[in-house]
Amino acid sequence: MNDKISNVEIVSDSQHIVFGATGAYGYAIVKKLLEKNLRVRAVVRNENKALRLFPKNVEIVTADILNEEQVSVACRDASVVYYCNNFPYRDWMKSFMGATVNILKAAEQWHPILIFPGNVYGYGEFKSNPVKESHPLNATSKKGRLRNDIEALLLEYHRKGRINTIIPRFADFYGQNVTNDLYGAMFRNAIKGKSALWPINMDVSHNYTYIDDAAEATLLLAEDPETFGKVFHVSGPVTTARKFIGEIYNALGSPIRIRVLSKTFLKLISPFDSNVRELLELLYEYEGAYNIDDSAFRERYPSFRHTPCEIGIRNTLDWFKKTTLE
Repeated sequence: MNDKISNVEIVSDSQHIVFGATGAYGYAIVKKLLEKNLRVRAVVRNENKALRLFPKNVEIVTADILNEEQVSVACRDASVVYYCNNFPYRDWMKSFMGATVNILKAAEQWHPILIFPGNVYGYGEFKSNPVKESHPLNATSKKGRLRNDIEALLLEYHRKGRINTIIPRFADFYGQNVTNDLYGAMFRNAIKGKSALWPINMDVSHNYTYIDDAAEATLLLAEDPETFGKVFHVSGPVTTARKFIGEIYNALGSPIRIRVLSKTFLKLISPFDSNVRELLELLYEYEGAYNIDDSAFRERYPSFRHTPCEIGIRNTLDWFKKTTLE
């Protein structure tokens, strides 16, 4: 099929398929879709977790994203597919592309909008700051090159008229249900009175994307046919790790405690920690300024506002406190 597919209008009876719905980004997407009273199918590995997170009007489908047949069933009648699955760094090379191919094969018969959340790994070390969408895809890391290969495949399917692809590229996520070893641990440690950890340099400028803002931006793009086949940055306020982490402790009324992990230290512990080992090739993102220019997105949607860090941080702390107590 070589003809471009027609624009897909998001209407009340459209079917929204969220892969990785219990993860941070997927969970935020599901919440935003429910606010709009849209039909949601949450595709998950852990049904019990999904039942705890979502109300009864969410259809829950258990599937292994690496199983082509199960993915095909999950994509039935898709209007919009949100590819929110992520994998531990150690599994990227063996799982990410295979999962992508499964989703593309399963989804194309329905000609949906397919949204893939990108990041800036594919740029490699920034040649300009702030970085724009037009930055060359100069990745030298294996994860950055893999990201570029995945995006190239998605855009090829789009050019051939098999799906409509949108790629929002985000800064680092924080917020409700962001429980990873860097940002999740940062909030958990602060609540426990421990030190927050940060790699390399906490005094260079950095963007952080509040997870609910990421979901809101995603739905704006999905509702806009002019964005199909394009990449948009969605970042957040520019600050530094020192200020961002300091705001977490200030919100708690606690003394600020930050431990900076040097490159030497990270290399020393990497043989014993697979996540640290996989992080080594991306340390350049913590050595210099990490500024992602999302002016193109904000100019297109002037009503969109990034959540100020102090508000996002307080909301995140409330979620972590509640989750820790349950």
